[in-house]
Amino acid sequence: MNLRLLQLADSAFPTGAYAFSDGLETLTVRGQVRTADDLHAFLCGQLKHGWGPQDAPACALAWKADAEVLAELDALLGDLKLVQGPREASVRVGASLRRAALHLWPEELTTVPVTRHHATTFGAVAAALGATQADTVTAYVSAWLLGRATSATRLMKLGGLEAQRCARLCGDAAQTCVENALAASPDDLAGFSPLLDIAASEQAGLDSRLFQT
Repeated sequence: MNLRLLQLADSAFPTGAYAFSDGLETLTVRGQVRTADDLHAFLCGQLKHGWGPQDAPACALAWKADAEVLAELDALLGDLKLVQGPREASVRVGASLRRAALHLWPEELTTVPVTRHHATTFGAVAAALGATQADTVTAYVSAWLLGRATSATRLMKLGGLEAQRCARLCGDAAQTCVENALAASPDDLAGFSPLLDIAASEQAGLDSRLFQT
């Protein structure tokens, strides 16, 4: 796998993605996600029905897209992300990713079209850095999965090793997510996770918060 892609997908890459929980914080505060089994169900549910059918295919399509298609993908993601918090988080992380990548690889990225959302930015930047489409989407899905598992260790009575085990148990769902993304067209972008949307929208009203959304 392209070493620059691994750096781009690393949790330490300065995108600010660690500040968002995709509704997980609300669910843990309510006691709806309390155990490792609950976390596993949350992660698999997002990969199958929420984040996975939206952002993973957008990343795959952005890898091979021109400026016009990238703009259409960004607009589509904006429409599909019904809750303001996650929608704005996607744009903020996308901007931070682009800014950091341009700082590190200015020669390779000067001609990359402007993108807004995290998924489209990751796909377009990874393509310009020479990563294959399959590796790009795999790295993107892996980064999301491990990022949410790490978030859980801050929110729950869950050790790092147990959180990583939850991520490992999502391997089949993650692989299916990658395969579906690589075969997707723009018309396939979807996602139906109303309980998670409600949790994300109510997160701002929690008495205390570790995450922004």
